[in-house]
Amino acid sequence: MTNVTAVLQMMDQIFTSFIFVPMIFILCCKFTPTKQRSRRFINLYRVCFVLVAIFVVRCFCSHFIFTNVNYHRFTDSGLFPLIKALFYSEHP
Repeated sequence: MTNVTAVLQMMDQIFTSFIFVPMIFILCCKFTPTKQRSRRFINLYRVCFVLVAIFVVRCFCSHFIFTNVNYHRFTDSGLFPLIKALFYSEHP
């Protein structure tokens, strides 16, 4: 189980470290002159937008829901090992 926890923490750390790339892409798309954009470009924009939305939800959960005050509420949950690995454990 510790290997799975380490992998989840590593994936979370990579995600939070490199989320600036999709954010910069979205900002560049918003501030560049509009022209005909290809289908591939639009799909890439949508993927980046979804990644940023997931990051915002993750930040909201870590700062307002999964806090030390609410720790006892989630200990009975079936997803507690996942929640503990992402929000309560120290990252390597």
